Amino acid sequence: MAHDEGYLLDNQQAEAGERFDALAALFDSSTFRHVAALGLAPGWRVWEVGAGGPSVPRWLAGQVGPHGRVLATDLDPSWIANDIPSYDVATHDVGSDPPPVGPFDLVHARLVLVHVTQRVAAIAAMASVLAPGGWLLLEEADPSLQPLVCPDEFGAAQALANKLKHGFRSLLAERGVDLAFG
Repeated sequence: MAHDEGYLLDNQQAEAGERFDALAALFDSSTFRHVAALGLAPGWRVWEVGAGGPSVPRWLAGQVGPHGRVLATDLDPSWIANDIPSYDVATHDVGSDPPPVGPFDLVHARLVLVHVTQRVAAIAAMASVLAPGGWLLLEEADPSLQPLVCPDEFGAAQALANKLKHGFRSLLAERGVDLAFG
């Protein structure tokens, strides 16, 4: 991860739990549909890269059952509870650490690679541990497709929302985030 001035979305921040809850509310249903469409089944081995919060790894563990395995990794896995037998948690930097021992039937990362400066190496590492016929599912945003919070800036509140979004994106970009990587 880019750490020039500190990672803006650090898991040690008090707001991290709220951020993970918001991301789950926004994206979990589509993530679960994407994964289910790949045929996720009991017994699968899954690497959840940059898990952040617990919602996706817990769901995955429920799907693979007691004979499967989910490995949830993150730079700071403190928000990922390890409370299910088929579910392991590890500290890992996908941009610089060697990949965990596979093979995996599914490797999944959501909103991770935009923050990783060594994106191509991270993708290669994720692909290298796939089992034959395995799936690499990368879900990344492209905020350039939605440049403003409020396309119709009809008042001070809308102008402020757009200014905040632009400022946050500038801070992320200064720290190595590639907002168009998706």
